Amino acid sequence: MIKKYRAGTFTEAFQHIKEELGPDAVILQQQELKHSKNPNEKVEVTVTLDDIAEVPPPPGSRGRDTGKLATYNSKGLKPVEWRNMDDERAIKLGGKPRSLHTERIDNEKLIACVENILADVKRLKEDFAAARSDFLEGIRVVRDRIPKEFSSIAAKLSKSGLPAQTVQDLLAEAMLLCSANSRDELSIKEQMKKVLANRISVAPRPRLRKGRPLVQMFIGPAGSGKSGIISKLAGRATVTGSPNVAIVTTDCCRMGALEQMEAFAAAADIELERIYSPEEVPEVFERLKEKSLVLVDTAGRSLGNKEHEEEINAFHDAIRPDEVHLVLPLNMRDADLEKSAEVYGALKANRIIFTRQDESSEQGALLWLPLKFGIPLSYIGNGQSPDNIVSAEKEIIAEWMLR
Repeated sequence: MIKKYRAGTFTEAFQHIKEELGPDAVILQQQELKHSKNPNEKVEVTVTLDDIAEVPPPPGSRGRDTGKLATYNSKGLKPVEWRNMDDERAIKLGGKPRSLHTERIDNEKLIACVENILADVKRLKEDFAAARSDFLEGIRVVRDRIPKEFSSIAAKLSKSGLPAQTVQDLLAEAMLLCSANSRDELSIKEQMKKVLANRISVAPRPRLRKGRPLVQMFIGPAGSGKSGIISKLAGRATVTGSPNVAIVTTDCCRMGALEQMEAFAAAADIELERIYSPEEVPEVFERLKEKSLVLVDTAGRSLGNKEHEEEINAFHDAIRPDEVHLVLPLNMRDADLEKSAEVYGALKANRIIFTRQDESSEQGALLWLPLKFGIPLSYIGNGQSPDNIVSAEKEIIAEWMLR
């Protein structure tokens, strides 16, 4: 089903669509009406409900009235009457109709027919969903359905790895902000930066306190860069005038992990404590009560390791950190990022740190992952040098996504 909506603004059109069709509506095209006869109709939006598919009459019906046509949509099977074409033709030719009433179909045959139709529809829907997914993955956005002034910015958003629907939403919002006489490339980019910045989720800056240290705990899959992030944050704290920093590591069994952290702590003259079990936490943190900042490193494991999840929960409950940062590499596949956020989000992660930003060709996860899981960004690692770490800033991230 395809419908067109006309209104004075895109906002009014979107509101009509939302009220009438709900969240299942998919925008196919949106355009300004430059020669509309109705002064209240300045824009037009074309939409569809792509979860509805009508199937043809059963084989052998030859156009006769065999009962009802099955129409399958998201709410189930809906019967729809169709006319008896033989009777209609007979009347037009001046004859008598073959029958005055619709013939009843044998219940068993009707059930079998409907089951076959539903099976065919299910296969068609699966094939269509797979083809649609492949198309959206490769194309991301239908560029010939948007004003040509926005084609360049649309290409940049698609290249950043954002989902196709998100790209369409961003473009629609930017179009509303850009008046018809200010649609040059620079103006469009500045408006899109504002749209992106408004959607990017960023955590508030941490604040050191007197009387007890600020405790930041870092969790994440193996190889995500937790130890590197801790080293950078510890080094940055000492450089910016907060030398009262300590590192606590629970990653004491993985080969080379402890030695690497010990070498850094010794070189930076930072106190390092080792914790082998949650029972040791009170004693260790009693020694660190005069510190201003304590950074807690944890071991990385493969996803789905229940023993590891229980270990993290036990350390969390014993340490009771102020912040729990989930560390993920930005160049990880989207599906793996989602799985990691799902697993570690259940382990009380309330911040996200992305590493390897400089190595990723797609920056879209900086926007969609925090929004999808409700976990804001805190820091971003963008290189191998000790100072290659930045606090998450909306404007900086928006700029990265539009390069």
